[in-house]
Amino acid sequence: MRWCWGGALYTLEGELVGTFGEAPQLTPASFPQRQEAYDRRTQRYDALWEMSPLKSRYSLIVRHDATWVGREFYAFIGRITGLVMIISVFVTGATMVVLERLVISPILALRRDLMRAGETIRQQKEALSIPFESRLQETRRDEWGDVVLTFEEMVGQVSAAIAEREQAETELRFSEEKFSKTFYDSPQPMLLSILEDGRLLEVNDSFSRFYGTPCEQVIGRTVGDLNLWVRPSDRAEMLEMMTQYGFVRDREYPFQTSQGTIRTMLFSAETLQINGRQCLLSVVNDITERKAAEQALRESEQRFRALVEQASDALFVVNGDGTFLDVNQQACHTLGYSREELLALTVTDIQQSASLAALNQVRQRETGLPVTQEGIHARKDGSTFPVEVRIGRIDIQGKPVLLALARDITERKQAESARARLAEIGELAAMIVHEVRNPLTTILMGLQSLASLELPERSQMRLSFALDESERLQRLLNEILLYAREQALQLTPIKLNQCLQELVEGFKEQPMAMARHIKGVGLDMPVTIAGDLDKLKQVFINLLSNACEAVPAGETVTFSVNCSTTSHISIQVHNGGDPIPPELLPKLTQPFLPLSPLGTAWDWPLPAALSRPIRGRYRSNLRRKPGPW
Repeated sequence: MRWCWGGALYTLEGELVGTFGEAPQLTPASFPQRQEAYDRRTQRYDALWEMSPLKSRYSLIVRHDATWVGREFYAFIGRITGLVMIISVFVTGATMVVLERLVISPILALRRDLMRAGETIRQQKEALSIPFESRLQETRRDEWGDVVLTFEEMVGQVSAAIAEREQAETELRFSEEKFSKTFYDSPQPMLLSILEDGRLLEVNDSFSRFYGTPCEQVIGRTVGDLNLWVRPSDRAEMLEMMTQYGFVRDREYPFQTSQGTIRTMLFSAETLQINGRQCLLSVVNDITERKAAEQALRESEQRFRALVEQASDALFVVNGDGTFLDVNQQACHTLGYSREELLALTVTDIQQSASLAALNQVRQRETGLPVTQEGIHARKDGSTFPVEVRIGRIDIQGKPVLLALARDITERKQAESARARLAEIGELAAMIVHEVRNPLTTILMGLQSLASLELPERSQMRLSFALDESERLQRLLNEILLYAREQALQLTPIKLNQCLQELVEGFKEQPMAMARHIKGVGLDMPVTIAGDLDKLKQVFINLLSNACEAVPAGETVTFSVNCSTTSHISIQVHNGGDPIPPELLPKLTQPFLPLSPLGTAWDWPLPAALSRPIRGRYRSNLRRKPGPW
């Protein structure tokens, strides 16, 4: 055997009987674990050969030459490999043809569709509108057709989700832009703060201008650090309202600027969540000037209302239909109605012969000039009284109405009647004086003729008394005639200080003045007026005479001139007595009024429009604006 190189024979007990050729390395000592062995280095193969004749008596171990076996093995492996390669090439080719049509082409088409869809979505276009190659596989009823359908659904869902996200982002950006512009460009101060501690997260420029500090210097600080709230209790109240209602609307609080100026602010706030923290968005409006204007308006309205209510004339605000829109207290008092009762009436209810057409004509006048009319008003009790009504047009909220001022002229009418009667009496007095003066002149001339005769002492005394009484009667007639006639002033420029100095110096020589001290004050001030010199002298002499007669000898009578302003000159004559009682002031121009403590009448009336002197211990004052005297 060409493949057998040697062997060894052993007994069953493992004793070597003999060898031939190349001795094997395998021995019975390795039995039964290993009955063969291969030496790769020498290409030898040892194996136990169980021969039928020797099986029960001996063990034969044979060494084989395994060189050819390796060559045959490798040749077999090569043949098998070649066969496998041929089969693989055929199978792979067939598989590639089938897979290319059924799998690879659709996968590549789907890949291209994915890339095209991604690019389309990136360009913010509609992905479902592009022509997908994989749509050709939609007719397949296998798993790949499901994949293609799922791909298109996925693309649609992704496109819809991206569109929704872009819409949400657009709305969010628009909302953020609106909030940003509303916040930062708002003309009202706005601030975003943490509700818990009042730490400022953001403020706008309006708040910076209001507080007087740049924005970066207030952000991060608390409202307590800035001393923004004048009263901490106000912030506590605001936080309580936020806890209860979640918002604050138009609450007035005093805020303080960095310079310490206190401003009245209209405060509104709303809570919101930012990064899980509860924050406060506040808007404040500076209403300091508005509050001041409202206060001034209220004060002005109060003053106007007080002026209207305290006016001596009745005031009516009349609508176009004759109804009353407003009345003052004097109107209610004059007519005897309450305010509510009077506002329920019309013009025709209180004014006799009232014409609404005439009132509307006044209301529609383009000139707007007031009109003065006289009429008769009826009180609630039915009594009537004459009035003078001044009617003008005013606009209230763009609507023309009438403003009527009614004055009770009962006393004026009575005074006019009295003046008319006095005028008649004056004419009668002038006629009587004229009729009495002629015989009195004849009597006086006769008495004067008798005075030149030699008469007994008793007759001479009676004649003298008759002459005095006749002259006194003549003076009295002249005074009555002077009072009955309207006086005319002869105006000339008068240097008042020079005139008064001369008058006082001359009056000191009078018998009644010689026992008193006449003191002049301010007589050296240069003042020039226009007046009637004779009548002024008459007035001042009467005042000085009255003052001297009313005090005992040795007292002081002061004559003073005060020109402290350019619009008024005050001349005072007083003897240390009390001022003229107010109830006597309206009666000073009445003729022959008994005012002295002794009950005698002053027998020399003053010129018209001038106060007459008072006989008694009173102080007399003359006050008048510069002008004719």
